[in-house]
Amino acid sequence: MKWTQDMAVGIETIDEQHKELFKRISGLLQAIREHRCKSEIDDTIKFLDDYARFHFSEEEKRMREAGYDGLEDHRKHHAVYLNNIKELKELAAQPRIQGASYELSVTTNQVVVDWIVDHIMKIDRKFGEYMKGRR
Repeated sequence: MKWTQDMAVGIETIDEQHKELFKRISGLLQAIREHRCKSEIDDTIKFLDDYARFHFSEEEKRMREAGYDGLEDHRKHHAVYLNNIKELKELAAQPRIQGASYELSVTTNQVVVDWIVDHIMKIDRKFGEYMKGRR
């Protein structure tokens, strides 16, 4: 999965953060293909949790400063994602039997891919359009 310019929100710092997310998920996909997911999954989930908290804080701050009227709805989307990450962390904390790392990696990947398609490509872009209209 590669970030492309058509995925840009139009706010440089947010786009750079999204690029890093794509890079990490691509790394997880590669690890799955190479059967290295056991060594990658815990670091990936930690990154996703840290990334989400930092990135969401940045987005919401910019939205508040801009007077964006979609902030509350956006925050609800963020809360759903954070809950999904919490569930992944709980799964990762359980003892793993043979194959469980692979399944957890696939589940993690799916949560993030769904998020990218639904949130970044639709919800974040609305904010980008709002900001373009303010310039």
